[in-house]
Amino acid sequence: MVYNIVMFSAIKHTLKNRKVVIGFILTIIALIVYFSFFRTLTVSPVTEANKMQQLEQAKTMHQLASFSTDGCSGNVSKNWQTVVRHMSQTSESFAQMLEGAESIPFEYACVEHDKVYHPGEGGYVGRLQADLQLRSEIISYGIENAETIQTRAGLKTPEEAIFLFELLADAIYRGVRLGGAPCTGEPYAWGYGYNAGKCT
Repeated sequence: MVYNIVMFSAIKHTLKNRKVVIGFILTIIALIVYFSFFRTLTVSPVTEANKMQQLEQAKTMHQLASFSTDGCSGNVSKNWQTVVRHMSQTSESFAQMLEGAESIPFEYACVEHDKVYHPGEGGYVGRLQADLQLRSEIISYGIENAETIQTRAGLKTPEEAIFLFELLADAIYRGVRLGGAPCTGEPYAWGYGYNAGKCT
């Protein structure tokens, strides 16, 4: 009886910690997105149209560099790995819970997004479509892996897991919409394959 109470208490504590860990990781990602992207934000479509024209001019003066990617930009991939590594070192239960989560699970979608951003073709609509596709892929990942996410995070329902990824997808979508404009000189700028994202 006492053993069962202790075991129940330990399991309850572990599940509570899982929620804390997942919440902590998602909070870190949201902060990374905010501070990485929002400082270079484009305020209006008119401003972006001017930058798109500058990019097209830059394309006539520079060659397209070989494709490169940092995964999910703004250090999202890098910081995910750092958080997971550190959390895994804090306890055996965290290590087991986070096993296989060393890389951000939807990084493939970020790489595909970068493949479109690299040459920066299609102007405002092309960029919008790429950003919407990234958002959609992250939500799809959440839907397709809801039960795994639910178990790993100690959530009550698969819908809670989907909701977490929906929030994450929206945060990343807002980040790339506001921070991914051309001519910022950032490694994630629209058309970053030309002159490292600088339109000069």
